[in-house]
Amino acid sequence: MPEPQTQSPVTVIFGDDEFTIKERGQQIFSQWQEEFGGSDAEIIDAAADTAGEAKEALERLEEALLTLPFFGGIKLIWFKNCSFLGEDRTASSKDVTDKLTRLAEMFKKFDFKGIRLLITSGKFSATRTFYKVMAKIAVMEKHETISSKDRDWESKMEAWLIETARQNGKTLDSKAIQTMLLFVGANLRQMNSELEKLIIYTGERTRITEEDVLTLVTRGKQSKSFALTDAIGERDLARAIRLLDNDLAELKTDRSMSEVGILYGIISKVRTMLLLHEMIANGYVSEGYRQAKINIPDGILPNDKKFNPALMHPYMVTRNIAHAKKYTTAELVHAMESLLECNRKLVFSGGDPALALQQAVIEIIRRS
Repeated sequence: MPEPQTQSPVTVIFGDDEFTIKERGQQIFSQWQEEFGGSDAEIIDAAADTAGEAKEALERLEEALLTLPFFGGIKLIWFKNCSFLGEDRTASSKDVTDKLTRLAEMFKKFDFKGIRLLITSGKFSATRTFYKVMAKIAVMEKHETISSKDRDWESKMEAWLIETARQNGKTLDSKAIQTMLLFVGANLRQMNSELEKLIIYTGERTRITEEDVLTLVTRGKQSKSFALTDAIGERDLARAIRLLDNDLAELKTDRSMSEVGILYGIISKVRTMLLLHEMIANGYVSEGYRQAKINIPDGILPNDKKFNPALMHPYMVTRNIAHAKKYTTAELVHAMESLLECNRKLVFSGGDPALALQQAVIEIIRRS
């Protein structure tokens, strides 16, 4: 997280990431209280369901700004959780629009000497007069949700992990970061919770390792299959079998999972490694410092990310390239044959599916 900004007495934090907005707001207000004291601190709840509630909150803000500090120092005001700066029904009502416009005109001439004002809000419409005025007089911080649909979500999450750990006197091994991303994904709230657990767990030790993550971090439902296939890519047999056993145990309680689903996840992983192995050999892959790029002529592979690594997420491509290099082409071809045999056992033989999957995983990871 960035350090609190002090070049303006007014700070506005807004966006669609509710979690980071609350965290950042608390960080700034707490620092102000440490710096200026909390005797003249006022928090105004600006969450409003109706135009009347919004108007009342704005009137309280105006009153707070016009009231002198009781002890003659710096007055701190937090207009918290404001919900009517966007374009929804409440925000668009005439009473709220008129009140915001009058407040904007007041702010243009207002002397903020002796006052620190913090506004935290959800969406903030840039077309409103109030936004344009605040953009001129305030420090504006926009916090957007980190989504798995963003092509660079891993970089954003990695930067957040490194900085938050640093603020708590910790550093993370590169493999610990990769495993955290794999287990938790783009869920910033969950990532914060897991990092807090790791910080407490490691105690006075300053370095968080991959083993700490494997021991403590809860895997998100979507990431569990990735964890198993990641272990296969790493050729880590002990971890792969442990993760497979965990997944098989969950079948008893999670109806959305199945042995065939686990198998198809492994097939997808091996197929991707095999494709990348051949693409590297044919010069279609260029590897940068952090991220690999695929330069493949159109028409060679289908327009389906299941069969075309060029359409996959760059982070997953880079990780799969590293895994592909741990296998030979012959080993990957043999792995596909083993998975085909496993599929026959699951579908036709009526044998023990857990044993069939374990045998397939062992057959893939063992070296020729």
